[in-house]
Amino acid sequence: LTINNNVIHNSQKGQVRTIMVYDIPAAWSHDAILEHLKSWGQVLEISFKTQHKYQSVWTKMILKPTTDTDFVMRTWQQKLGDGLVRWYPGHWKLRERKARERFQVKFSLLEDWKSNPLAFSYHDDKSFEHILSHELKGRAFIHLKVHGKQQLIAYFETHEHLLRCMEFSHHWKPTISTPPTKKIPPKSNKDKKSYSQQSKGKNLGKSLSSLTRSRNKSNTQQKTDDTRSLLLKLLNLLV
Repeated sequence: LTINNNVIHNSQKGQVRTIMVYDIPAAWSHDAILEHLKSWGQVLEISFKTQHKYQSVWTKMILKPTTDTDFVMRTWQQKLGDGLVRWYPGHWKLRERKARERFQVKFSLLEDWKSNPLAFSYHDDKSFEHILSHELKGRAFIHLKVHGKQQLIAYFETHEHLLRCMEFSHHWKPTISTPPTKKIPPKSNKDKKSYSQQSKGKNLGKSLSSLTRSRNKSNTQQKTDDTRSLLLKLLNLLV
């Protein structure tokens, strides 16, 4: 989708960026997303893709100077509306974006964790979010609700940072989480039956081939015996 009035002035050419944005709630309308993106700058082009509870956006924008600085410095996350979203250079391939999901830690949180005193004074009078982002060097965060339970996934740049997070004295239980991988679906009964029939067909083919070879061998042996018998009769006549 190309937006109207997308004129780029010469002074703005250095701030034109293509961006891939993750973690936008699926409930947001396209108009709402465009309205929120105004806080980043001017949208020139945009496309949307819904994925379950979230949607991703590819956009070409003229970023505001402060936002452009964050983008150039390769921060992993940016504020959009009332929440945080992950963003990536628009030319990155899927494998490059997924590489940032390599080191994850998942926290199981209380239902009222946002209003819980620990959220504001988690350690040494510092908030939970401050500890994760500044003390433990978390680069991005996602809040989820799975089966009615609150969870938070924190992303780290290195394995050392992940281990440091796991070794920290936490009040809320952390576990190492792995990024989603494509699983090979189990074979259905139909597939198993088809495979079984193919196997039977192959075995039957082998049996037929073996039987044919046996018959050919038997016929050859019979011809050899007949020839020998005829030669013996001729020799007896000559004698």
